[in-house]
Amino acid sequence: MSYSSDLKKRLMSSELRAKCCASAELCAALLINGSTVFTSSEKNEIRRINALAQKSGGKSFQRRIFIRIRKDGGLLWGMEIDSSRVADPENLLGNDCCCAAFLRGCFLRSGYITSPDRPARVDIAFKDERALQICRHALDRLKIRYHLSVRNGKKLIYIKNAAAVSDFLVRIGAVGAMLEFENSRIIKNYKNEVNRVTNCDNANLDKTVSAAMRQKTLFQKFMKTAAFEALPEQLKEIARLRVEYDSLSLKELGALLTPALGKSGVAHRLKKIEDLAKRVQ
Repeated sequence: MSYSSDLKKRLMSSELRAKCCASAELCAALLINGSTVFTSSEKNEIRRINALAQKSGGKSFQRRIFIRIRKDGGLLWGMEIDSSRVADPENLLGNDCCCAAFLRGCFLRSGYITSPDRPARVDIAFKDERALQICRHALDRLKIRYHLSVRNGKKLIYIKNAAAVSDFLVRIGAVGAMLEFENSRIIKNYKNEVNRVTNCDNANLDKTVSAAMRQKTLFQKFMKTAAFEALPEQLKEIARLRVEYDSLSLKELGALLTPALGKSGVAHRLKKIEDLAKRVQ
């Protein structure tokens, strides 16, 4: 089972709290379905439609429930709704909760979401122009950023901004899924930061080693000259340490001095010796 299918399964078992929200979700299902007859190989889908009908107006919404045997031997669950008793969806979307319920109905019938380990994206496909426009109204009211596209002859609303996807999931009642996406995003960002720091450290290390080897070669020649012997003892000492310990960092070199010298102080002395050595060459 795909992550998208699993999420829909979880949403279909979510609690129906208010009659108006159940009506809004049922309206979305009817518009997306394009028919008053719902059929599915998944019993949970028909159970959800039945629960929405019961919450919206009781048995008066329900015309019939049926089960058929498919050619492959599997069962096909079905239900017919009396659409004349369903409220106009545009009259139901005056509240944020009903807008969220309408979006949930659209997603359950024609939506798709990527798994948390991939870039976040929600797609909802539409054949019905009215359903598309009402969905856009609901998204606009809830301030969820979305984009429009066309795929395989169907109009598509898609949400790809990670924050917008998280907001969408919370609105439709998929808080657990939102946490899964946020956790995945945090881990991904952490790994990227670790890689960035590691690459930066490696680059700095290469730079440090290159400078140390250059100074060692230069100082070895300089130490054989009279100019080197004329230097103050503090400069000669740091030059000898660099030649002897070419793999140490500036901070580690400074710790070998008495008294210890900071990184910037060591760098200053080494630069001074390097400049003098280059003049002598």
